[in-house]
Amino acid sequence: MIETQKTGVSNPLEGATLPKIPVEHLKFQSLSEFACAKMLQRYCDWKPLPGTTFQIPVGRTFFDFRLGGILIEYHPISLKHEFLTDALHHILSASRFLDKDKKAKLLEAVAGEFEVQYAKRRAQVAAAHPVYKDLEVVCLSSQEQFASFIQTFAIRPAPAHEELCREFRRLQKEGRSVVRG
Repeated sequence: MIETQKTGVSNPLEGATLPKIPVEHLKFQSLSEFACAKMLQRYCDWKPLPGTTFQIPVGRTFFDFRLGGILIEYHPISLKHEFLTDALHHILSASRFLDKDKKAKLLEAVAGEFEVQYAKRRAQVAAAHPVYKDLEVVCLSSQEQFASFIQTFAIRPAPAHEELCREFRRLQKEGRSVVRG
């Protein structure tokens, strides 16, 4: 479940006529980002505008999306990419003596810790910026979390959670012709 609070921040884009930019013309960092954009557009009436609602520069970094008073970051946790040292090698080496379930729980806990740390860092970046300091930051790390976000913020009826997850996977495949890695 996505927990959020309304910030009361006015949306400078509300009521504005934005140019129609096809999602396919944007430059995406990943297939997942493409899927997020397509679903935000379909269910939340999100309009892609580079630098304003898409790839928003905040400090020395970028946030993936802005939907009203919310900055959205889609960042799946991959342990092999999160560790900056050989610590993962040591964890995996030590965990080989654990049964499968305990090893899975250990790695899930480590990934969960990285997820929380990432969300905290992103919130700090936004809080330090004079323009974005009052916006809510939502970090999502899985298609399941993104589907829950869509169900929470959709302005038109969204399908069931599992159907949204299937759509996310389908859009990732569709994005292969658009996303250039």
